[in-house]
Order: sequence, then structure tokens, then C-alpha cells
Amino acid sequence: MLPDTWNGNECDSRSLEDDFQQAKLHVMVMYNGPCTHVALRLYCKNEGAIFWDPAGGFAKDNVYVNPENQEFNFDESSNPNSIRLNDVIIKSVPSINQYLVWRKFINTHAAEIFEFNIPQDEAEELWTILRNGTKRSHPKGAFHTDAIGGTCGLSIAKFLHRFADNIVDVKTVFYPHNLAKQLYKQNPERVIIYRDEKLYYYIPPERENKRLLSKKTKQ
Repeated sequence: MLPDTWNGNECDSRSLEDDFQQAKLHVMVMYNGPCTHVALRLYCKNEGAIFWDPAGGFAKDNVYVNPENQEFNFDESSNPNSIRLNDVIIKSVPSINQYLVWRKFINTHAAEIFEFNIPQDEAEELWTILRNGTKRSHPKGAFHTDAIGGTCGLSIAKFLHRFADNIVDVKTVFYPHNLAKQLYKQNPERVIIYRDEKLYYYIPPERENKRLLSKKTKQ
């Protein structure tokens, strides 16, 4: 879904690690030809990271077989101490880099990672909703993170539409690539593209133009 007009730069994987002073929301859309999965990672200063993998396989007691017929127990190879509760990783939460390492073993060749810097108070609110869910008495209704297989895109699109409308304005859609198409228009801080183990980052043209103008003014 990457717009043709966006310019790319090589991305240092270290820039994907948590910045302890900046709350961030990452929405990750995975591809193997067509879109295959979407997951969400949230970091806030006081609570740390939380990772939502709706109907995904991270930290499940499964052994997968990759195309070369080699078996990998991902709980052992990527993050053996992770604990999954209602599709949310609540302990030993994977970093984005760890998750990408895990994804490559299940034939994921590409990913779009939308990065949003968000206020700390909003991050804490979203963290609490993901961790605990909400009841019917909540102003936006009941919510839980359990997802039926095949509904990862719908689940995250609904969550963003209902609870993160101060950050992004997206409609509820079913397919992950249709969510990605909308997120490109939401002025992310940057979009990190993963292609066959290589990383690139793209900055929205309007954000890049403001950055260059500010740099020129300071000079």
C-alpha cells in the first residue's frame, strides 16, 4: 500500500527499540503476497509495553513447520518467557525486532509498521483497555481482545476506530491491507517497511517538508 511519492531511507533496527521517554503506538501489517496478519504494539512510560496479537500464534504452545520442512518451537526460539492472556502478550513482551525475527519463520516476506508518537495519558488509557478489556458500562461499550481466527484486521480496525480516534481516524474494515491504506493517510511519525529481512523507513511528505523547513529556518 506504500504510496509511490514517498521516499525511503535505510532503517537502523535499533531505532525500533523502545524510547523510554516517548509513548508510541505501532500497527504492523504482515504480507506473504497478500496480507496475512495484523498486530499492535503499545509502549508507555509508566506501564511499559503491551502487544496485541489477535488470533495470532506468538507465545502459543505450537510448533510450526516452515517451507523447508524445519520445525521451530517459537516459544523457545524467540521469547520463551512470554505469557499470553486473551490474545495479549503481558509478560516478556516482544520488541518489534523480536517479532519480525519470529515472523520470518512462518514465511512472512514483508511488513508495514506504522509508528505514531502519542501523549502519555492516551497511551496509559489504551494500555489499560488492552490489558483489562472494558465492560458494557464503559462509555464506548464492552471490549475484549480475544479474536476468532481470520479476524485480526477487523479486530484491530474496530479497536482503533472505537478507542484510538484521537490518534487515527479509520473506518472498520476486514482486510489488513485496507487498514494499511487508511493508516498512510493518518500522518504517522514514519512507516517502517520490512522486506526479506531488510528495513527501510518512510516519512509522510507533509511531515518531511515541515522538518526540512524547520531545519532551513534554524540555519
